[in-house]
Amino acid sequence: MSASSTSIERTVTITELAYCSGCSRAAIAALLEHDLLEPVQSDPEPRFPAEAVERVRRIRRIEMELEVGYPAMGLVLELLQRIDRLERRLHERTADAD
Repeated sequence: MSASSTSIERTVTITELAYCSGCSRAAIAALLEHDLLEPVQSDPEPRFPAEAVERVRRIRRIEMELEVGYPAMGLVLELLQRIDRLERRLHERTADAD
């Protein structure tokens, strides 16, 4: 059995996600409709990984500060993830060089 199959993943309901991220349930539903969030469980009610709270906060910040709409948000998030990965790799390489 792998470590990932034995670990317990913390999840949140749509209500908890909305509360913790400062969004309305309607806003969370819009993110679901635009495939910007994906529940890890759908039945009996949607449940999301706890990390989804930070994702929703990031989406809200991008939406408000950069005025990016939901249709383009997926691309923006993907590019930001790539930047994060590249920065981590650069940091690891510079740390190895020291």
